[in-house]
Amino acid sequence: MKIALILLELINGYKTYASVILAVVSGLGMILSKDYGGGIAQIFQALLVVFGGTTVVSMRHAVAKVEARQAA
Repeated sequence: MKIALILLELINGYKTYASVILAVVSGLGMILSKDYGGGIAQIFQALLVVFGGTTVVSMRHAVAKVEARQAA
């Protein structure tokens, strides 16, 4: 239950990243559920969701850094 509260606080603190955070958590949930009825394809889909989400976060962070430099 504590993990859910931490995730909700994280999402509320970073509202611009909320959809990405939820996508990454969804991918991790797919992996941790250990319900691999779809075979290895399902594992790769979950990994794609996780790594795709982390890519979006890193790109948003890079854009924010560039915008901050241009504003200064």
